[in-house]
Amino acid sequence: MSTPIPDDIARDVLTQTEAEGRGKRVSNVSYELSLDLRPGAQRYRGQVTVRFDDSGTGDLFLDFRGATIRTLEVNGQRIGSPRWNGYRLWLPSSTLGSRNVVSIEYENDYDHEGDGFHQFFDPEDGQEYLYTNFEPYESHRLFPQFDQPDIKATYRLTVVAPEGWELIHNTAPESVTPADEGRRRWIFLPTKRFSTYLFALIAGPYHVVRDRHGEVDLGLFCRKSLARYLDAAEIFEVSKQGLDFYSEFFAVPYPFGKYDQVFVPEFNSGAMENVAAVTHNEYMVFRDPPTINQRRARAEVILHEMAHMWFGNLVTMRWWNDLWLNESFATYMSYLCMERATNFDSGWLDFASSIKNWAYRQDQLVTTHPIAGQVEDTDQTFLNFDGITYGKGAAVLKQLVAAVGLEGFREGMREYFRRHAYGNATLADFLVAIEQGAGVSLGEWAHLWLETSSLNTIAARWEADGDRIAGLALEQTAPPEHPYLRPHRLDVGLAREEETGLRITVLPATITGERVEITEAAGLPRPDFVFPNYGDHGYCKVAIDEASLRYILAHIDRVTDTLLRLQLWSSLWNMVRDQQLSSLRYLELVGAKAPAEHHPELVESVTANALAALGRYVPEHLIEAEAHRFFEAARRALESAPPGDLQKIWAKALIGAAATTDDVGELGRLADGEVVIPGLEIDQEMRWAIATKHRAYGLDGSAERIASEAARDPSDRGVRARLRAEASTPDPAVKARAWDKFLGEGYGSLHLTAAAMSGFNWRHQRAMLAPYVEKFFDVVPRVFAERDKEFATEFFRNLAPSYRVEPAVVERAKSLLAGSDGTVLLVRTLREFIDDMERALRCREAAERLPRSSRP
Repeated sequence: MSTPIPDDIARDVLTQTEAEGRGKRVSNVSYELSLDLRPGAQRYRGQVTVRFDDSGTGDLFLDFRGATIRTLEVNGQRIGSPRWNGYRLWLPSSTLGSRNVVSIEYENDYDHEGDGFHQFFDPEDGQEYLYTNFEPYESHRLFPQFDQPDIKATYRLTVVAPEGWELIHNTAPESVTPADEGRRRWIFLPTKRFSTYLFALIAGPYHVVRDRHGEVDLGLFCRKSLARYLDAAEIFEVSKQGLDFYSEFFAVPYPFGKYDQVFVPEFNSGAMENVAAVTHNEYMVFRDPPTINQRRARAEVILHEMAHMWFGNLVTMRWWNDLWLNESFATYMSYLCMERATNFDSGWLDFASSIKNWAYRQDQLVTTHPIAGQVEDTDQTFLNFDGITYGKGAAVLKQLVAAVGLEGFREGMREYFRRHAYGNATLADFLVAIEQGAGVSLGEWAHLWLETSSLNTIAARWEADGDRIAGLALEQTAPPEHPYLRPHRLDVGLAREEETGLRITVLPATITGERVEITEAAGLPRPDFVFPNYGDHGYCKVAIDEASLRYILAHIDRVTDTLLRLQLWSSLWNMVRDQQLSSLRYLELVGAKAPAEHHPELVESVTANALAALGRYVPEHLIEAEAHRFFEAARRALESAPPGDLQKIWAKALIGAAATTDDVGELGRLADGEVVIPGLEIDQEMRWAIATKHRAYGLDGSAERIASEAARDPSDRGVRARLRAEASTPDPAVKARAWDKFLGEGYGSLHLTAAAMSGFNWRHQRAMLAPYVEKFFDVVPRVFAERDKEFATEFFRNLAPSYRVEPAVVERAKSLLAGSDGTVLLVRTLREFIDDMERALRCREAAERLPRSSRP
């Protein structure tokens, strides 16, 4: 039996150069994997046989992050002392031939941070659940392999597992027979070729619901304790609509036989597109009555992961620099499918308010990067699962489709799949297919949109002659550090109030340089405002001219076009972030106009931005007063809103805004039924948020309130919520114990530890938390050097002193960055933290310098 021997390769990372060399050498790969799973164990056993062709020379490494290797044979030759550093298992060149068979028996520990082979015990019933999660570079935690996307393989899996467990894999089981110790042996059908990160195994006593659509068997799985909440009917309906839409759009039937979807606990992301065995975060099993926004968001995730069966699984990027070929397409296609094939009609509103704004924020950070850029290693890949790869890429595709037409785009996609099915592709391959389908040249477009960073700002410059437009032009600018002007195909909206309401005249426009005249506008009636990205086809910030801004600030509620109204709110928010509009003026506008808003998507977006402004962009000495003012506005909106989604959104805004003991106390009376708002139901998520604030603000009875909620909600959600609430306690001893536990044994899993971390920092506890500012900066390099990426990311996200928007904190972060020889992940995280903090400081200064109110 062998254990790892450390060497000079200190981190579990694969470079593009290494992958390219190995990809040229290794081909025709297959894996036969057997796993031995026992109930309640900390470790599992495996045996894998790897068959492959080798056209190279010298030693060759398999990726494997395990506990022990029991035996290793290469072409029948036993290797007594393998060269293995815990991440790479080297095969001696003397044992290799043109065709090779490698057999390995090993043991490994289960994972508890959401990646690898994750183990979870349900606190409600004690049942054990397992699942894999591998993207981008974690599949080698389960078994030794060539873990890179362009070495596709076939897989043959056998698992011995406890009786009563369901097992879900990329293929259906071929047989299930009795085994030893009350267990069963599952033998699965051989798979088609796909990349290692798409391999999946989910195991445990899952509740299952089955259906069939045409030739495709459908399965839904969740923990037994969640079965009463599983909305199988709607999930199956959306899934069937997606299968029909994608099969027709791509002219390729669903390629992987059956289609299972599994809701798994303690999942790190929203979902994962494993071939024919999609794993979803359990937040999409709604334990409280969902809003239409939540249901629509779940539909988007379902359709996003399904789109990956074609984009990403059937055709996979060759290396992670083309990750966008997976994520941007899946994002765009999910919204297109939602609009064309489902009953959810507000998808593009969500795209504008959340996906694009996520992209805009990411694209303005100091760490912005091209959609398709260089990715030197798998650590950089981890960082690029961001708003640019998902949101900007999808927005750029939406703009491309508007320019070349949906039919040409679809024909290009069909050509793409005809050429590359079950293989790998690059940006160049994509461009060739789209050019052929659409009949256009995309070389310059691709360079400017996919290979350069940041975003442009588009402004409308217009003059009037009496009641008519004398001239209208669009102007394009770019930030100095990314001076790229791009082609934009836009619709310019001219809005004018008439007796029948607000009338929008739409003029198509294309701008490629600094300025373009819109000659068709001359002589048209003078507008009340101009918006140069009407319909949201363009990916750009909009600079609102002064005359238009005056109208919008006074009369945004008169704009009946919901998408345009949302775009105006988003532009105002961007003006706050760019120090062109005071956060105080924005909050006043939200309080005055948002309560009359009737569209849930828009209310949710605007109130979320208002809460962000309170936390980041309002001067410190004004936060409590502004928070109370918004609390009162939310209360009025809550009392006037009809029962249902709008009430829930305003109730959550009310809870989020409470920043004084009086307002927090009012929340408690609402939860206890002492204050009644007709039609409003305080759900369990809200109850936990209220209990946590009671604890954080040290209100009498807070411990009893937490105990009461824990009794009401004994689920894993309740366990996490209680940990957050307890860490919120305003007691130095509690903080000290929690800090030591974060850096020590933790709370049992990453998700439990992160829940406790999320309750640690509170702005109003700043004096008590002062010692932990320096402690954080002292320890964070070690955390990033020694802990897994997911833990390090959660540590920084939850424990960085971002609540202290102060120059001293920024300087301390800069000092650490200047002296850092840390990982790529730490460097990027520090740079983004500094960037965010400096923006917040500028916004706070602007809030006091710019006009604060519409009142004289």
